[in-house]
Amino acid sequence: MRENKTRIKEPIFKKALIMLVLCMSITGASAYLLKFGVTNWNYLQMKDSEVAGTIHINPDIIHIALSEFKGENLYLLEDDAVRDRLAQLPCVKDVKILRIFPSTLKVVIEERLPIAYIQTDQNEYFLIDEQGVLLDKIEFAGSVDMPVFCEISINNLTLGQEVSDTNFKILLNVYKALKMKYPDFLASVAELYIEDGDVIISEQERGVRFIIGDRDFDERLEKLVFAYQNFGVATYSEIDVRFSDPIHELVILR
Repeated sequence: MRENKTRIKEPIFKKALIMLVLCMSITGASAYLLKFGVTNWNYLQMKDSEVAGTIHINPDIIHIALSEFKGENLYLLEDDAVRDRLAQLPCVKDVKILRIFPSTLKVVIEERLPIAYIQTDQNEYFLIDEQGVLLDKIEFAGSVDMPVFCEISINNLTLGQEVSDTNFKILLNVYKALKMKYPDFLASVAELYIEDGDVIISEQERGVRFIIGDRDFDERLEKLVFAYQNFGVATYSEIDVRFSDPIHELVILR
């Protein structure tokens, strides 16, 4: 009886093993054929592009960049390749990539938005974003709706790169502090620059100079905004907030 049971079990085991191997072979072959068919099917070649999220960038510029991928299979096209290509455009900060099968590549653009101009020490003007990235070289029109960072040293930089000048970094941090805490005051700022080591802010309406100094920016900006709101600028050409004594915070009005 034991011998019969052993004989019965052996063919069942062999059949199960054969079925398992057969199933794995069929699955592997199907996967290969599916991949081969998808990757070589002309129906999935990129033919069109869609662009969303642009505000300042002309979408046609994005379409032209994406045209380099036309004819490539959407299944094989790598996201990093698309991002790297669009990252060459200075105003593109990030990209979300979508595929609309069978043949459309869609990108959602996050732009670098301009926050100010910089005037170089060679009297050239550029738009910058809040990271200090050069967005575009422009002809300065004089009357602008954004502040100007003056006398910035730029050497061998191209659009899309960050400005590394030390004075610029200081001014950018002052700008960010104003934007975060005193946006209403920031709206009245025409220029930011450094003179003899001190940060200077000039006001739009009358060109009044606000002398901030070279340290303790948070405290001095608070003092400046208080003076601006309470004393005004109509009768002054300069407000100096660099000085203090152990008892009183001093504001020098000239």
